[in-house]
Amino acid sequence: MRHAWGIGLLLLSLVAGTAAAGAPAFGAYATDRGEQGAPVRLAVRAPSPEAAAAFAGALRALAGDTLSLVEEDADLVLALGEQAFRDALAADGPPVLGLAVPRRAADQLITDHCRCSAIWQGVPLDTQLALLRALLPEARRIGILRAPHSVWRTLPPAPPGLSLEAVTVPEPDQLGVLLRRHLPEWDALLLPEDGALFDGGAARLVLLTSYRQRVPVVGPDGAYVRAGSVASARVRLTDLAAAARDAVDVHQRLGHWPAPGFAGHYSLAVNEHVAGAYDLGPVDRAPLERILEATP
Repeated sequence: MRHAWGIGLLLLSLVAGTAAAGAPAFGAYATDRGEQGAPVRLAVRAPSPEAAAAFAGALRALAGDTLSLVEEDADLVLALGEQAFRDALAADGPPVLGLAVPRRAADQLITDHCRCSAIWQGVPLDTQLALLRALLPEARRIGILRAPHSVWRTLPPAPPGLSLEAVTVPEPDQLGVLLRRHLPEWDALLLPEDGALFDGGAARLVLLTSYRQRVPVVGPDGAYVRAGSVASARVRLTDLAAAARDAVDVHQRLGHWPAPGFAGHYSLAVNEHVAGAYDLGPVDRAPLERILEATP
């Protein structure tokens, strides 16, 4: 179930294994929240009716009574996941915002002539690194495993006293070899979200190997935390809805979508049992959540 792990942090029980084609569209009609201009009508396209309804519900919860469902005549389209984004673009309809779209796919699909943009799948490296530093202040050698087309394209300058080493895994079947080779060199392992590299099958390999060598893992998402990662910033459905709301606000003001990027809204996942095994628990969540609130 590689696809399920790719976007499982958002719609694990709603999206996995369902084809986007043919799924009905649900719309949301949102007022301008105090600004001048006509109300914007939002259509939500998703891999399943259940996923569309869940996301529309999250949008309604953010907008309160200013949002109601419609089924046609949308001004803007919100598309959940890569396939829904592709389908919405192929329909050649209203401007489209892709949500939880892998960065590589977004790079291919967003052109100068498309009235579209995307919220990338995953969490920024800086955000996960800040979380790791707060959880593991004694870790000095931080390793990163990533695919050739990772959402984490470049490394930030290493903070004083820390070293960052990114190892590219050319193919998923080389993950185990590279993991065993480099883990002894690292104090902690940081993982980006990547459905092709860190799927459900890889979780056991990564988490058991790192645990045996006493190298804690941070990231890439809530599913990995449940499986044995210490902690992770993650994008929940409510976070994605908030990112979509922000992008719609920008479109209303400027007449176009913001540039592609990360969601900008994140939630915290912590595995207290694993944290305790590394002598980190009980984890004080409040300062970690403040870190997530302060990072873009």
